[in-house]
Formats: sequence, structure tokens, C-alpha cells
Amino acid sequence: ATWNALGVARASTGDYARAEEPFHRACLLDPLLPDACLYFGRTLYLLDRFEPALDVLRRAPRSGQTYRIEALCLAALGRAAEAAAAFQKALSLPSRAAPDDDPAIDYGVFLFRQGRAEEALEPLRGAVQRHPDGARAQMELGGVLLALAQVAAAADHLEKSTSPNGRSSRAHLLLGKRFRRLG
Repeated sequence: ATWNALGVARASTGDYARAEEPFHRACLLDPLLPDACLYFGRTLYLLDRFEPALDVLRRAPRSGQTYRIEALCLAALGRAAEAAAAFQKALSLPSRAAPDDDPAIDYGVFLFRQGRAEEALEPLRGAVQRHPDGARAQMELGGVLLALAQVAAAADHLEKSTSPNGRSSRAHLLLGKRFRRLG
């Protein structure tokens, strides 16, 4: 638990390179410690070490978040069919994650990047329904709607995405594009 706490402290400052070793030790010493292996796998993902992250996540206790990070790794490796299946598993399980870590958001982004913008709307709308104040869900839905030339529909979501999280430069950029398209 102490190693896990040290990893959390380092990761909370964005120092994932220094968080890796404490998470690794916590996962090795007690693989059933809540979130120890999940945090280790997530840290490896954030360090762009996708195959090692998959190895860790597949041995970790299964949850919506382990499947979510597994899906993100598979997507980064270009294994789209496997990523889609992992996203579906993540969505089928209850999640206790923060609103911005809702697997439906990542699945919607994945579908959009696969050129399936229309299909991306359903999971993104679901995330917005579950977390109406979630800045990331609002931003991603607004971005997809904007890409689909549904400028007016995108406006509300993009404006909501900048309100609770005024630091998101991407949200402000998308909102600027929306205003530009409206003249």
C-alpha cells in the first residue's frame, strides 16, 4: 500500500516516469491491492509502453477501467478489432471512474478516429447524459458534431466544455471553429 501511495503521489504531479517503479513494486507485492496493477498498467500506457501495459492489465483484477486502458493500448497499437471488443467489455461493467475517464468517451473518440463519426455519437451522448457537467464528454461530443457539420448542435456542447474547465485549449479551439463557421 505504501508503494502504491508513493506512485499515486508521483503520478498526481504528472511524473509518470518516477511513478512507474512504485506502482510496479505495489503490483508485484500485492496484485490484489485495489488499483495497484491498474495504476501500473495505466502508467505504462501513459509512457507509450503499450505491450508491457497490456501484460500487466491482463493479469490485473478485471474492471471497466482495466478494460478501458487495455482498449486504449490496443488502439494505439493499431489493433482496432481487439480495441473495439475491449471497449465493449469496459462499457458493460459498472464504472467508479471520474467523469472524464468514462469508457464511453474513449470509445466515442476511437470510433471517430476510425472514420465512424455517426457511430461515435451514441456513446458520447451516453457519457454526456451520465455526466452533464463533464467537460471532456461535452468537448468530444461537440467536436464530433462539428466534424459532421452540425454546427448549431455542436455549440451548446462546446460552450459547456469550456465553462467547467476553462484550461482546455482544445475546447476553446473547437469553440472558435464553431464561431468561425457561423460567421
